[in-house]
Amino acid sequence: MQLSKLEHRAVTAVENNQLAVFTPKDIQLLLQLSLVQTYNLIKSLKKKKCIQKVGKSRFALSGTDELRIATLVHFPSYISFWSALSYYGFTDQLPRTIFLASSRQHHPTGSFRYVLLKPNLFFGYTAAGNIILAEKEKALLDSLLFPKYSGGIKEIKRCLKSARSQINIPKLIDYALKMDRKVLLRRLGFLLEQEGLPKNKLALLKRNLGQGYEKLDPSLPRKNKWNAYWLLDVNI
Repeated sequence: MQLSKLEHRAVTAVENNQLAVFTPKDIQLLLQLSLVQTYNLIKSLKKKKCIQKVGKSRFALSGTDELRIATLVHFPSYISFWSALSYYGFTDQLPRTIFLASSRQHHPTGSFRYVLLKPNLFFGYTAAGNIILAEKEKALLDSLLFPKYSGGIKEIKRCLKSARSQINIPKLIDYALKMDRKVLLRRLGFLLEQEGLPKNKLALLKRNLGQGYEKLDPSLPRKNKWNAYWLLDVNI
């Protein structure tokens, strides 16, 4: 569908200013329009499918990479869990939902699902071009803490095996200790031992396990298959 001169100016202004996500206010300021003109323009561009709504009063040009959009809809946030594991090639699964970690509570927006992390867990992310996502080690740890956002423990175990040659094990353990979640340390220690790491390399994890048993995969029923070393019910 052909664009009017004003519509073309709007699209060009968004592209020239590299606005992956923009608001009506941005358009109003860029083109020096009245409020009524701005909303009529937005309505017309939506009707012609030149732009798409990506959040409350937020829009993006149609065809913009969703991974680029995701962290701009709600700030601060970073791509993690199954989406980051897929981005790094640790899994051949392509989840339709884009999972993000955020330090604030947000409702799902379109294909974006925001997982609330407490402030002390909100670290370990980096920029990859225009995308903000978890570092490889942090993506695995976020997933182990909340396995349901990464396909469950069995899938994370496969990802860890695939990632083994690309991750820094001391950094992985250091980040896990910094996160200070006993169930995370147990799951990580168990899976790393399964990957062949000797127990002496996992001593720091072992010292911080606490007491009692927890399920290896919280989404599955108990099997009462106890691992006394890592204090886990190995229910997979």
